[in-house]
Amino acid sequence: MQDGEPYLAATARPVVARISPVSAADAGLHDGDKVTVVSALGSVTVPLDVTEKMADGVVWLPTNSPGSAVRADLGAGHGSRVTLRRAE
Repeated sequence: MQDGEPYLAATARPVVARISPVSAADAGLHDGDKVTVVSALGSVTVPLDVTEKMADGVVWLPTNSPGSAVRADLGAGHGSRVTLRRAE
């Protein structure tokens, strides 16, 4: 719905991956790090947002935003297994 609407698109929140503080500590990641979410089909690299109320062992990404097309790039949906690593 934002196609052709640059002013509306400019109000969108930044694309981030969200994980819990426990998951971040387990992975050696910190808030603001660039992380790569990887599946068997591909990967998405975005900044990390460590989020207090996230469940441990879960990563959240917006489904379809600039730089994050989860279904197209990862072939992933709700409950899919992915790997998270610090971007190089």
